[in-house]
Amino acid sequence: MIIRNVAKSVVLNPAGEVLLLRRSMTDPRRPGEWDFPGGGVEDGESHAQGAARELEEEAGIRVLPTNLRLLYTKTQVYESENQSINRSLFAVRVGEAAAHDVQLSFEHDLAKWLPVDEALEAFPHPFYGAGLRYALEHNLLP
Repeated sequence: MIIRNVAKSVVLNPAGEVLLLRRSMTDPRRPGEWDFPGGGVEDGESHAQGAARELEEEAGIRVLPTNLRLLYTKTQVYESENQSINRSLFAVRVGEAAAHDVQLSFEHDLAKWLPVDEALEAFPHPFYGAGLRYALEHNLLP
């Protein structure tokens, strides 16, 4: 069985809004869909290191892995594809300068900051939506 590790981040600005990135239309999996910054964890990385690297690559926001707060994690098995995906959702609050200086990679074509409830509507992914709702219910956001 193939095991994949994926880590994404809920990035909050000083106003408490969440950063969403729109996947470019050339994205092979979910073109044009909103997403949290993040992606595959590389060999030798922790999930937090992968989340921090992906955040910098996709949005130009640099954070230390130790500043990321783990919110939610889950493993999902896809028998028909012979793979298992370990997903982690982290959170980090950034300052005003970082929030205003989002620099998109080729993977995304638009960024926006939304209140948490609107972010949940715009990005209702089963795992990440559940993770953000869990974090809200348990007051885990930084």
